[in-house]
Amino acid sequence: MKNNSLLFLLLLLPMLAINGCKNETKKVAYSNDGVEIAYESLGKGEPAIVFVHGWTNPRTIWDDQIKYFSNKYQSVALDLAGSGESGNNRTNWTMKAFSDDVVAVVDKLKLDEIVLVGFSMGAAVVVEAANQIPDKVKGVVIVDAIQNPETKIPPQMGAMIDSVTFDLLNDMTNEKLVAMGFYKNNQEINFSRVMNLYPDSVSRVGWLESLHENIKWSNEDCTNALKQLQVPLRAINSDMHPTEVEIIRKYVPEFRAKIIKDVGHLVFWEKPTEFNQLLEESIQEFSK
Repeated sequence: MKNNSLLFLLLLLPMLAINGCKNETKKVAYSNDGVEIAYESLGKGEPAIVFVHGWTNPRTIWDDQIKYFSNKYQSVALDLAGSGESGNNRTNWTMKAFSDDVVAVVDKLKLDEIVLVGFSMGAAVVVEAANQIPDKVKGVVIVDAIQNPETKIPPQMGAMIDSVTFDLLNDMTNEKLVAMGFYKNNQEINFSRVMNLYPDSVSRVGWLESLHENIKWSNEDCTNALKQLQVPLRAINSDMHPTEVEIIRKYVPEFRAKIIKDVGHLVFWEKPTEFNQLLEESIQEFSK
């Protein structure tokens, strides 16, 4: 009987250790306004790559890239306030406030040499973050965003944008996602992946406010923020909308764009191998 008990304990202890790893305390930093910002960090190597998701997404949208790039670099992904596992006790949902979230994680991890990668709304966030900590940033990569920084969204379109956007969130279908250009290929797989990003329990605190602030930033702050950049800027965009390279170069003279063909907004899901190659290429360019 004693032998059986000992055997049971020997089998149980590794299981407890495994379960303990699964339930480990999440990694958090605290933004300027005290909001808890959840993040993950894998791998070693400089520059560290900091991945920033788009509007309402959690950091898990970057899972494939975190896994791939952590073989060579320290790879970091965070949940901006109001998304994923981060707090939502915020009153100011500006792009500057979100950039504070990024800086908080960079400071928590004591990163000295980073590449910032921002998808969709995250592009505005990483541009703002780069302007806060230019001494630590080797370069910025925007992903399917800021194709024309001089484009303005008329105020009268605001109500329509709210309606269309929240109709999608309230009744998400593959047909709507395809029609709105989120993806073109592997539709069943990508629809399932999108749905997994938005469990029924997800809070929507701050979503409407951050949508409005992103539009405001695009209309009022984008060109000035680009002018202030002291680091190289690259874009990895789909061919769904033209990237106006010469217009962007008015503000960032050394800007370069890399275009992935026949994909929607989620370029890094639809053609991950090509995306990863182009991101690696950009990282190498920043190091020259």
